[in-house]
Amino acid sequence: MHDRFKPQPDFLADGGVMGERIRHHDWSSTPVGPIETWPDSLRTAVSMMLHSKFPIYMLWGQELTSFYNDAYVPVLGSKSEALGRSFRDVWAEAWATVGPIAEKALLGQASYFEDLPITLERNGYPEQTWWTFSYSPIHDESGEIGGIVCIVHETTGKVQGEQRLDFLVRLSDRLRGLNEPIEVITAAQEMLGEHLRTSRVGYGEVEETARYFTTERNWTDGTVAHQTGTHDLAAFGPEIHGALTRGETLVVHDAAQDPRTNSPEHLAAFAALEFCAVITCSLIKRGRMVAALYVHNRTPRLWSESEVKLIEDVAERTWDAVERVRTEAALRKSEERLQLAIQASSVVGTWDWDVPSNLIYADERFARLFGIDPKVIATGVPLNSFTTGIHPKDRERIEEQIRKALETGEHYAAEYRTIGIDGQVHWVSAQGRCYYVAGQPVRFPGIVVDITDQKRAEEHQQLLIHELNHRVKNTLATVQSIASQTIRNAGTMEEARSAMEARLLALSRAHDVLTRENWEGAGLLEIVQEAMAPYRHEREERIRMEGPDVRLSPRMALAIAMALQELATNAVKYGALSNERGEVRIAWSVNDAPEKRLHLTWSETSGPTVSIPQRRGFGTRLIERSLAQDLHGKATIDFAPTGIVCTVDAPIA
Repeated sequence: MHDRFKPQPDFLADGGVMGERIRHHDWSSTPVGPIETWPDSLRTAVSMMLHSKFPIYMLWGQELTSFYNDAYVPVLGSKSEALGRSFRDVWAEAWATVGPIAEKALLGQASYFEDLPITLERNGYPEQTWWTFSYSPIHDESGEIGGIVCIVHETTGKVQGEQRLDFLVRLSDRLRGLNEPIEVITAAQEMLGEHLRTSRVGYGEVEETARYFTTERNWTDGTVAHQTGTHDLAAFGPEIHGALTRGETLVVHDAAQDPRTNSPEHLAAFAALEFCAVITCSLIKRGRMVAALYVHNRTPRLWSESEVKLIEDVAERTWDAVERVRTEAALRKSEERLQLAIQASSVVGTWDWDVPSNLIYADERFARLFGIDPKVIATGVPLNSFTTGIHPKDRERIEEQIRKALETGEHYAAEYRTIGIDGQVHWVSAQGRCYYVAGQPVRFPGIVVDITDQKRAEEHQQLLIHELNHRVKNTLATVQSIASQTIRNAGTMEEARSAMEARLLALSRAHDVLTRENWEGAGLLEIVQEAMAPYRHEREERIRMEGPDVRLSPRMALAIAMALQELATNAVKYGALSNERGEVRIAWSVNDAPEKRLHLTWSETSGPTVSIPQRRGFGTRLIERSLAQDLHGKATIDFAPTGIVCTVDAPIA
């Protein structure tokens, strides 16, 4: 029979998409020749490659003719026509790195590399990637080396994740010692630009209309000009402007190819600003866009998810650091004003006590501080008229100090409260000294300074310190619990990291709401909206919230926020928000009798069928135990087949 009537070789059977492509490829024009002529060693190697679930790239002959399996296809990106071509041509941009490795394999030397950095152009742009791979020689029937098998695993995401965490630690260390907003911004821009090896990085603030963006200083690598000043965000079009004002991160790999930016007007604007690729991270605080961090690349660039996440993290940390130094500066100015006030305080009253007659003579200002008629004080009043004006809680102490100064002749200095002629409490600082004649006290003159403002400032500062100490202790206890329980219940460190990050962000969002309210409480509606904000993007109509805007204590607000975070995370992974149809309804009401109580229900519908979990996770325990304890109420979770229903019933403190 003629060769053309031979049946197709069965070594390609069940070889997936690439098996069929190899079967129908015109191999006669390649160095390996028609399939019918392939040696058994090549057929066996191809069959093993096709049936592997791991990405494998195989080369045959001195010409390094390319073969690969289905798992390797994503690695190629836009190089989908690599089959049958020379490895040297397919990966020409990486040949300087991998060529010597392949040549060693042809000489019989196997190689293994872990997290090797390689720059590829598999999507039209230079892209920094990392790989763990091995090159091993394949022997043919004669015992000679017929080809190379390359088993690969892309580790770009892992390496970039590790680099991101390391970068954020270094960024925090650098920002920690800075005291001016512009120093913080400059340092963050410089570090981010050098880390990403990009063209320009800028951070700026947005005025109240969320339209005009101002940057005082930016960083460049020297290939593009600085772009400072005020820019109109609306000039980039309603789609981009709207996305930014909603807090979305704008990611453009190639302005000329992106439908949002490829209009002549947009391209002209981008050309004027000298960039083709951009990431702009919008920061939403107190319900509006307040700032943004942008990264420009002069040429098209395929931004990775890790790079986008890094920029978002840097934006948040820059904002936090800027706010920190501004707050610290305000506190320093407040302390300076307090010190100046103390130093510049003028004497507001004088007295002169005639000890033998027991009459005190003083000026009008002194009289008003102690609730004495100014018309009477000039002619003298008994000592008890003076001491009657001292606050009852301080009177006994001051009388004892006066007695001691009278007996010993020591300098008299005291701070105490008085009841003024206006009925208000005043703080005064009093100083004086007793004078003697023949060992007997005769005169006791002195002055008083009104230090009410100083004392109020000190009391307020102490209140803030105690409140801050209380909050820090509570927050640390919460974070410790989250970390301990998350690590204990997570299957992997990546799962633990992701869960811990989500829980800490939920805690942070709740703290933001309480901070805006000076930690006096928070509205339940705002707590629910903030807790669900990360999950409402593209699910706006699927998450419904309804109920009165009742005020909650800080403790109750935090407990509700953390519970909603756990429920939302579970819904996204397994529940109603894991498909395209499911819905979540969060409803609450208040019952005033016999005590004011909150009744809140989380209910899921149209999601996957729910089955009762075999074990209770940290989220479930947090809701059913910790939440119930924190609120002194009851919290239950019903794993109904049609959707999870969580109910909370607790008194409103």
